[in-house]
Amino acid sequence: MNKITEKNFVPLKIIVFCVFLFPKVNAFGQQSALNRKVSVHLSNLSVSQALDLMSSRYSLPLSYDPELIPEENKVDQEFVNVSIAEVLRTILAGTGLTYKTLHNEVIIVPLDKVSLSGRIVDAESGEDLIGASLYIPELRQGVASNGYGFYSLTVPPGRYEIQVSLIGYTTLKSTCSLVLNENRVFRMRKQVKELAEIQISQPDEKDSLAFLNPGKTFNWDNGRQRAYFKGESDLIKALQMENGVTALTEGSSYMFVRGGNKDQNLIILDEATVYNPSHLFGLTSVFNPDALKNIQTYTGAIPANFGGRLSSVIDVRTADGDDKQLHLKGGVSLLTARASLEGPIVKDKSSFLFAARRSLNNLLSHDLELFNLRPAYYDLNFKVNYKLSQNNRVFFSAYVGRDRVNSSNGYLNKWGNQTSTLRWNHIFGPKHFVNLSAIYSNYKNTLSINADSSQGTNRWITGIRDLTLKGDFINYPNPRNQFLYGFSSIYHLFIPGESSSAIYNNISRVRADEHALYVSHKLSAWKNFKLHYGLRMSFFNTISNERTYDLNEQFEPVIVDEGNKKAFLRFEPRLSLQYMLGGNRSVLLSYNRNYQYLQLVQNDELAFSSLESWIPSGINLLPQQSDFVSLRYKDVLLGGNYTFDLYYKKMQNQLELTDHAQLISNSFIEGELRPGFSNAYGMEFSFSKNVGNFKGDLMYAFSKVFRTINGINEGKRYPAGYNIPHVLKLNLSYQISRNFSANSFFTYSTGRPVTSPIGYYEQNGLKVPIYSDRNSSKMPDYHRLDLTIQWTPASLRAWNRNWFNTFSVGLFNVYNHRSPLFYRINQQNLQELNFDQQSFSGRTLGVSYTFKF
Repeated sequence: MNKITEKNFVPLKIIVFCVFLFPKVNAFGQQSALNRKVSVHLSNLSVSQALDLMSSRYSLPLSYDPELIPEENKVDQEFVNVSIAEVLRTILAGTGLTYKTLHNEVIIVPLDKVSLSGRIVDAESGEDLIGASLYIPELRQGVASNGYGFYSLTVPPGRYEIQVSLIGYTTLKSTCSLVLNENRVFRMRKQVKELAEIQISQPDEKDSLAFLNPGKTFNWDNGRQRAYFKGESDLIKALQMENGVTALTEGSSYMFVRGGNKDQNLIILDEATVYNPSHLFGLTSVFNPDALKNIQTYTGAIPANFGGRLSSVIDVRTADGDDKQLHLKGGVSLLTARASLEGPIVKDKSSFLFAARRSLNNLLSHDLELFNLRPAYYDLNFKVNYKLSQNNRVFFSAYVGRDRVNSSNGYLNKWGNQTSTLRWNHIFGPKHFVNLSAIYSNYKNTLSINADSSQGTNRWITGIRDLTLKGDFINYPNPRNQFLYGFSSIYHLFIPGESSSAIYNNISRVRADEHALYVSHKLSAWKNFKLHYGLRMSFFNTISNERTYDLNEQFEPVIVDEGNKKAFLRFEPRLSLQYMLGGNRSVLLSYNRNYQYLQLVQNDELAFSSLESWIPSGINLLPQQSDFVSLRYKDVLLGGNYTFDLYYKKMQNQLELTDHAQLISNSFIEGELRPGFSNAYGMEFSFSKNVGNFKGDLMYAFSKVFRTINGINEGKRYPAGYNIPHVLKLNLSYQISRNFSANSFFTYSTGRPVTSPIGYYEQNGLKVPIYSDRNSSKMPDYHRLDLTIQWTPASLRAWNRNWFNTFSVGLFNVYNHRSPLFYRINQQNLQELNFDQQSFSGRTLGVSYTFKF
């Protein structure tokens, strides 16, 4: 028996080359030895042990490189009167190895490889399925479909059973004989809801690269079943119910993720950036629930293909449209009414989706009680795709949304987003996939004052507009390696604030370029150890002439030691290490460095604000920087799954507005900002379990966020405005019968920090407050319980189609706890410092109806 060492490894390579070059050169005597009949019992031996036994017992001259032998494979079989060749084939089955004979030697060599690639789609609609797992049990190898439904797996030739699985779909099993490279589309059917508990068998992740994705796929089908304000299901509200995501106040669309600020979340709709995701001041968002297909969230490790934000990525994809038959979907709640139409343009080749939604008027005024609001909004989604060929597909999607809020006192606010994306998918052979995208994004906010005044309307306009070109490339050389690389180039136009009225001082528009190159590698080179690392190189350049200020104009520059730079080149390393401890236990260690070149300037008194300006890094503002480290442990406890996370985040160049900063008509807005740093750390625990028809999720998060800003709070450290140490969330659902289900959601959190008055002085008959240290007080603790019941009757048959209906009735804030939204000073009694409390909403009924035809 000859094991190949470093000394004779190079000669072995020459021998192996000769074997493949001259496959017919086999020694006659050796061939006779392989045909010899033997009887042998191999009892739970490793592959190398089995080979050694065959070599020594039957004097078989055998050579192999020990590095090629997978030791996790076991051989436990009895052979009776079979050829040695047959025994060797059985020993090597599933290892990716075979044997060749040359002269008087039997040499173990790797098999030639073939690639199985294609798409995983929904069998009924033809929609690409993202994150579906394709797995070959015999080889213990698998892969997950990417963000466009494409997969590629390279394996030795052979006949295999293939398992394709995705939560919410029935596991698909198929037998495939792979001799040459093959392109195959797997069509999965949705899982039929059963009353009994459903056990979903997931593939063994040990040899799959799917689990190396640091993101989490949010199940929107389950999310729609939760209780929502006035019955309007909403993605942002559902994400706020997840662990590690905090809403500052009730009724807000802002998200504070693991110590990050509200502007540090990258929110994407079909690859286009959404700068303000809220409708109705945050009661609902821009994401139409009938148009959603896939939601991927990254709250810890952010992959190298995403950049420009410090804390999280919310990657939302809309449905492509059914390419087989026409469908009408829609619904109504106490907040909105909506309808969507989807179907084929050319059956099995092209499809479209059109969705429209509009608010129902005058249902918001009673809840806020701030003033006589008349809010309204609408939005539209459109998407079309066409399969040019088996390897080429184009998509076009667009979104338009508009909000309008006015009141009897002349207040008028309009805001909205416009996005569009044109992308091309191309498959370069079985191992290489590319997506190229051209993207447009436009956010505009118009605040009108004295709209009903005879003096005319004064408008203050803010916004940001982007043009983006990006490319993402994925290469699958083998099952244990994936390479991702690409580029992005963004042209920004910033409108920090301007007006056509001569009484206002405009803030100059700014143009800037933001470019990035990235590369990342997913590696599964060892049995239980996985590695995902990457590097993003970003470059930001201000094109416009930078604003320079005379210090006599009372402007204090933020940057004092960077040499008045207009361009910034930064390197952003990303690293994730995962170790499988056995069973379902795993440990994941991640590190990220991120840079953010955009800064949101906005007051934080309310859950919502009409005054928001995006400004870029440049001569007066350094890019924000974050270094993030996290550790996650996953295991099984009491028959359920739990995760335990620890994290620490250090952020530099964090900006804070000075006290009493003026945002309108302030040409020196950059002078109202002060730089500093922030530290955040925390722990998160989540536990989920199914018991019969009950499903439960328990989540707890502890976090601390502190800031130290020059010129704020006398330079002393203070808690950030979103420092909420304790948050508890409990989500329970129960399948009452085949047609009825119930869901409850409870949340508790400690009060958020506020800067409260400690006294006042009187001026012109008004109380002028005197404030304490920054965020030295806190609001009362917040808690709320929501309940909902859903009824899904049996489908109706009409016009040769099935009509599906769902009715929901729920209570928001069941026990009517009036949590304060904010306090304001009572000016009626000038002798004492009294406050009036403003609450968002008490107990509120929610009713909704959805249909699909």
